[in-house]
Amino acid sequence: MLLIAIGLQLVSGFYLGWYYIPEPGLVVELREEMFNDTRFGAEMFAMHVRGVDSIFTLSYLHIFKKIYLKNYVTAESDGWIMGGYAFLWFHYIVALGISLSATHLSDLTLTIIANIYWSLFDNIYKSYYIIFTNKHLNTDQMTRLMIFHYFTPWYYLYLIQLHVLFCHESWDSDSGENVYEDKSGSYISWFYDAFLKEIQDGWHWYWTVIGFFFVHYIYVLVLNYFFFEKWNIAENDEIRFYGVAPHWYFRPLMGILVISPTHYEGLMWMGLFFILLTFLPILYNWYNAFAKHVPSIPMQNSRLQSTAFCLFVLSLLCSASMLPCGRYYYEPEGGYGGNVWVKFSLQYVYLYLAWLLHHLDLIDRYAFQFSVLILYKIRKFIRQWSDLHWTMRVRVCNLILDTTNHEIHSNGLSTASFLISRIKFRKPIQITYAK
Repeated sequence: MLLIAIGLQLVSGFYLGWYYIPEPGLVVELREEMFNDTRFGAEMFAMHVRGVDSIFTLSYLHIFKKIYLKNYVTAESDGWIMGGYAFLWFHYIVALGISLSATHLSDLTLTIIANIYWSLFDNIYKSYYIIFTNKHLNTDQMTRLMIFHYFTPWYYLYLIQLHVLFCHESWDSDSGENVYEDKSGSYISWFYDAFLKEIQDGWHWYWTVIGFFFVHYIYVLVLNYFFFEKWNIAENDEIRFYGVAPHWYFRPLMGILVISPTHYEGLMWMGLFFILLTFLPILYNWYNAFAKHVPSIPMQNSRLQSTAFCLFVLSLLCSASMLPCGRYYYEPEGGYGGNVWVKFSLQYVYLYLAWLLHHLDLIDRYAFQFSVLILYKIRKFIRQWSDLHWTMRVRVCNLILDTTNHEIHSNGLSTASFLISRIKFRKPIQITYAK
């Protein structure tokens, strides 16, 4: 599904490129003219805009799936690193596309990109001028961005191709129970195996999602506003840096910039997120270099690891839904303030990717050994207590029998006569303990 979405995005972008003029004052007007005069113009534009949301959603689902299945343990590290680099590159492509749309978010996004680029050169004079001129929308600037935005997706597609070749070239020989393995021929059939499984899963997910949203959100405009356009444009009278919320896929990154006390610290945390995500296989092997004897426990078989993973997904969701309402921010005078859950969510995301994810097998093993030891101690104590209890009962019963026999023989009665006499007159059997 992700490859199909990327292909449709390239097709729709190629179509929209025919009608684009890099002039800030004419972009919106020509877009409306394309909607009215061009067949399928509005549909192509909607496909391209919603395609970004689709690619980001499917990319995150793809990443969640690979982390949940622990492919960073068994997969080729080259393919994983290539996929992480492609994910970072797609953020850059989308930022260029938002700048080309000539809205209030375009100018804001362009300024942020220019400031990041300028910071990489230590704010040396106007080193941003060659690409970003005055860091605002103008014809020269939009012409450069248009060229970058048209050519960089093909490099992104090349990265995706390398990622697929590195990661899935062994699917035919190491498919196991996940995909169908075609052994009818000697050719490499990983492409067939992969797409057979992915298309089946994608078909099931498609109808599940369609059924869910059709029941809860019948009107498409309500769905678009609730998930993708809420707080973006209409609710702010004054457009400021803190008053404009970016699209949902950029909100975690902007949240980091807002939280961080300094600009360079925010850039460091932004880059660290992609570094940790990209180099997961290397970090895992580095952490577990001296723990090769510990087997990798499937995440679906461990409640501890499944709980940690669910908290990771919820933390990303929280950090992507808190701007501008309820954000957690930093002010030089007042310090930190706002919704602390954004801070906790971002902290957990970094803690999970940097340390917790790579030590869950060890933690799970030690927790299992500790629980087994505790259960063994408890069972041993219960068994000893039970044995002692039964021993005391046996001793009491033997004492009762000895005392009863002594009473019977002292009265000169047989055992049967003694019991019959007690039952006949309903008298309790009295036991006299010898001093």
